[in-house]
Amino acid sequence: MKQYAPGKEPKFEREDEKLENTDINLGTGMLAKLDNFWFYNKWKVLVVVGAIMLIGIMCVQMCGNTEDDLTLMYAGSSYLTTVPNYEEILDTFENVMPEDFDGDGEKRAAFAALNIFSKEQIQARKDAIEAGEDLPEYNTHINSQEYNSFNRLMQTGEYSLCLLEEWLYDSVAKGVFCKLEDTLGAQPEYAIDKYAVYFWDTEFAKANAEVFAAIPANTVLCLRMKNSITNKGSETNHNRAKETFVAILNYKPE
Repeated sequence: MKQYAPGKEPKFEREDEKLENTDINLGTGMLAKLDNFWFYNKWKVLVVVGAIMLIGIMCVQMCGNTEDDLTLMYAGSSYLTTVPNYEEILDTFENVMPEDFDGDGEKRAAFAALNIFSKEQIQARKDAIEAGEDLPEYNTHINSQEYNSFNRLMQTGEYSLCLLEEWLYDSVAKGVFCKLEDTLGAQPEYAIDKYAVYFWDTEFAKANAEVFAAIPANTVLCLRMKNSITNKGSETNHNRAKETFVAILNYKPE
């Protein structure tokens, strides 16, 4: 094999191996300019468009969110928020509210509802199932969680206007509730103690008996004292609850 000195190797060039030195014609029209812009800036464009969409969604959600004038607390064996006439229940409480508290032109009430069953209620359900009745069993784990939530909310005083089944009311220290005499100026004759009445003893409940049919007969109506260690709006919320509590107990059917 013939050897060549460095730098003396023969060079071979074939015309068919050469690439033609031609420019790629992208054109000069608007589409070409847009294509060129997209090629170099597409990720920037995608990020900006995504940010605009996110901000738009957040604005729509913020504009669509409405604040409730008052949230009542219910704790007991009724699945109150799932009954067919739940909206009618809310409407009836909204009607008794003395005013549109936030001034937006619409009264809005809501319930923070806890489904809690006593040991006696759980045992009665078990006995009924054993007797052949086709009933679902209570989930004791969820029941315990709900009861713990109830105790926490009673301690914090997050909700002031309360509808509680009697055994739950009895489990709370009475010192956390407002005295009827201090709130109303006098204690109603039908009061069960210094702090509460049975909801169904009020003229408000009697006049709307069909609407409130899902609320158990032994439900107690009471007003939780304002807790000074809760959030900044607690005084406002408590005052709204107090005014509504007074309106309920002073209700006169038309």
